[in-house]
Amino acid sequence: MTYWQAVPSAYGDRLEELAQTLSACRDAFHETANEFHWEPAAGSGAAQAALTLPSPDPVIDRPTSETGHRLITEAIQIFLFNSAAHTGSWAALLRAAEVVATPPLLLRAVIENCAHTVWVVGDDPDEAPEDRLARAYLEELKSAEEAKMNAGRLRGKSDPTHVRTAAAWKKVKADITARFPNSTPDELSKFKLHRQELPRLEDAVMWMYELTARFGGNIDATVASGMYGLLSNLTHPTLYTVREMRVWGNDETGHHVANVSVAIDSVEKDVRAALAAFYNALSYVTSYYGWPETALRTLEGMIESVIPDFFRVALDDE
Repeated sequence: MTYWQAVPSAYGDRLEELAQTLSACRDAFHETANEFHWEPAAGSGAAQAALTLPSPDPVIDRPTSETGHRLITEAIQIFLFNSAAHTGSWAALLRAAEVVATPPLLLRAVIENCAHTVWVVGDDPDEAPEDRLARAYLEELKSAEEAKMNAGRLRGKSDPTHVRTAAAWKKVKADITARFPNSTPDELSKFKLHRQELPRLEDAVMWMYELTARFGGNIDATVASGMYGLLSNLTHPTLYTVREMRVWGNDETGHHVANVSVAIDSVEKDVRAALAAFYNALSYVTSYYGWPETALRTLEGMIESVIPDFFRVALDDE
C-alpha cells in the first residue's frame, strides 16, 4: 500500500512563498506584453529585423498568418507564454500542497519552452535577421506537420480538420520556398533551413544550458542531459522515480505501508530551476526587443525576497 504523506503544516508558508515567485514569472510575461505590445525599441535586434524583414512579407503570396519579422515575434511570444502559463499552474499546485507527481512535468515544460524561446532569439545579437527568421520558420514547419499528422490520425484524412491542417502545412512549405528559394525538400524534411537546424527537445535544453555555462553557469550540456532525462522519467511511466520517494513503515493498525514523501528542499530546488530558466529566457527576449528591464527588476525583487541567495549563485546552478 502506498499513499501520499501530507506536507507538514510548517511547510505551508514556504510553499506559498515559492508559489508567489512562480506567479511573478507569469505576471512578468503579461506585464511585458501589455506594456510594449511586442513592438521593438529603436536600435534593437528586433527593430533591425523589422527594417529588413517587412510584415507582411512582399514575397509571400496571399499570406495566411504572420510573415517577416512578425513571424519571429509570433514564435517567441507563444513559447514564452507557454512557459509563463506553466509557472502559474505550478503556483496553484503549490498552494494546494500538490507536490508529488505533477511539478516535474511542469518543470520540464517550462524548461523546454524557455529553451525554444532562446533558440529562436539566438545567442548572437549581431546575427543576420534572416537566421532568426529561418529558425522561426522551422518552428512553424514542425508545428504544422504535427497538426496535420495528429489530425489525420484522430479524424481520418478525409475529415475537414485534416484537410485544413494539410493545406496549412503545404502553405508553410510554400512560404519557406518563396522566402528562401535555395531551400530543398530534402533539407526541409530534416528540418534544416538557411544553415539552421531545428533541435530535438532534449538538444534544445542542452544547448540552452551550454549557452548559459559560457557565462558562468554550472550546468553544462552533459549535466543538462541528465537533468532532462530525469524529468522525462518523472513525466513518463518509470518505476524507480516513485520507489525513491517511498519511505516504508507501519501504520496504526500494524500494516506495512509506504509513505510517498517529498522534501521541501526538493520542491525548492525544482522551483529554482524553473525560475532560472524563465528569467534567462525573459532576459534574452527583453534584450532582443530593446525594452526597459522593468519587468525583470520586479521579478528579481520578488525572487530575492523569497530566495535571498538566488542571484548570488549561478542562475542555472540547480
